[in-house]
Amino acid sequence: MLRWMLVLLMALPLSAQKVALSLDDAPFLRPAPRMAAPAQHQAMLAALKARKVQAFLFTNGVNGGDSPEGQAIFRAWSQAGHLLANHSYSYWDLNRPDVTLEAYEADVLRGEALIRDLPGFTKRFRYPFLRAGNTVAKRDGFYAFLRARGDAIGHVSIDTADWLLDERLRKRLEKEPTADLAPYRELYLKHLWACARFYDAWSREVFGREVPHVILMHSRLLNGLFLGDVIDFFRAKGWAWIGPGEAFMDPVYALMPANLPAGEALADAVAAERGLQGFAKAWRAKAADPDDLLFSENRLTERMNQLGL
Repeated sequence: MLRWMLVLLMALPLSAQKVALSLDDAPFLRPAPRMAAPAQHQAMLAALKARKVQAFLFTNGVNGGDSPEGQAIFRAWSQAGHLLANHSYSYWDLNRPDVTLEAYEADVLRGEALIRDLPGFTKRFRYPFLRAGNTVAKRDGFYAFLRARGDAIGHVSIDTADWLLDERLRKRLEKEPTADLAPYRELYLKHLWACARFYDAWSREVFGREVPHVILMHSRLLNGLFLGDVIDFFRAKGWAWIGPGEAFMDPVYALMPANLPAGEALADAVAAERGLQGFAKAWRAKAADPDDLLFSENRLTERMNQLGL
């Protein structure tokens, strides 16, 4: 049955699908070749404005959010009409045994303080690494913390590894400041499309219907350079960019999955809770184009190595 359904899902036209943009780890003030962090944000904001797309910026402190420069970047996003939400202060992994629930909650409050007075601030929390606890006590304890504060989870329906390609791009530009960017752009778009196709099919399998997607990308050099291309690419494929607020209105985004270890992309978490298995393996087996496998971090790494990126 799974293989039969998979053939149908891989053949389905995706022309009517909707997707909202979210960018994690802002402001990410790490020094970068070719384009410094403030310029990256200016470029992303310009690309969004020109294409009339609203984004959801998930912020933290450890990446420079508590510095004057970071605060100025948050204000720029807020003033441009985008949404801001908390991604913690210290970017801790709640699945780590040495991270206690009490310390994690305090860190989340510290992160919220960086943006809560800005227009566009939204009470929606995204877990660092998408990891929501390695024990029942931590998972359910933090769920209770969120409910008590009226906070929602910043779920992701399309996960990506743009950060992995960003790291490779940075290393290349540090060695070769004038290196050709075109191969990175081409592979990036292929990777995102593979992720979108896989997670769209996976979500249909898990939820039994289309859902408006929320794609996870990162506030980094890669998107400073190519965010406009990403938006244009998905539109050319027939996908519509919608506001994050519209996407998060879908009831699937109110779920608090009971998988353990907790977290991951929404379809992955709900599938684990329900004991659904085998979809990714079957998807790989049925893929007719090697590019369809680029949703996998391992396959993306292999392709970067093959291309010398």
